[in-house]
Amino acid sequence: MSQKCPRCGFIHNCYCEAIPTIASDLCFTLLTHPNEPSRATNTGKLIDKLFDDCTITEWQRKSPCERCLPDTSPYSPVLVFPCEESVPLAKWHQKQQGAKSNFIVLDGTWQEAQKMLNRSAWLKLLPKVHLDSAELSQYQLRRNQEPGNLCTFEVCAEITREVGNEHDANAMLTFFEDYLLRFQAERSGHALTR
Repeated sequence: MSQKCPRCGFIHNCYCEAIPTIASDLCFTLLTHPNEPSRATNTGKLIDKLFDDCTITEWQRKSPCERCLPDTSPYSPVLVFPCEESVPLAKWHQKQQGAKSNFIVLDGTWQEAQKMLNRSAWLKLLPKVHLDSAELSQYQLRRNQEPGNLCTFEVCAEITREVGNEHDANAMLTFFEDYLLRFQAERSGHALTR
């Protein structure tokens, strides 16, 4: 019987060697819905493998993550979520004038992410940005996705692109396309054949 890879957890389709080296020093905080860590389809865990400054923390309705608060975060916290008061990411980035941002991404289904925002007064107080992406999602592992909705991994790749690191964003999306093929083969219990 084959062994699980201790790093990626796959048996037949280890993707460790496919993980790209990302030069970006972006900071991400993934606020994860309590249901998300147990889902095999979670893509936030991949961001943690790519970026040195990535923290994954479980969302708490009333207890904010200190890394997400303006007074305790080492960088300017900004929630990545499209809504009426959100501004385009490019506009936010330009206004920061080189100061580093802590990009907070709600990691869950779109329905869960909306509930997380609606139920947390502390999240509502954060500045918000939205992406101007016209990219179509490659992610087809969950049902009930609406057109234009990107998964957590794709959101982080698009942030990387919009702050000016096209090379890293392209490397991320090439890896993600390969990962999705490996994931489907792994879920079917066989090695990917090319």
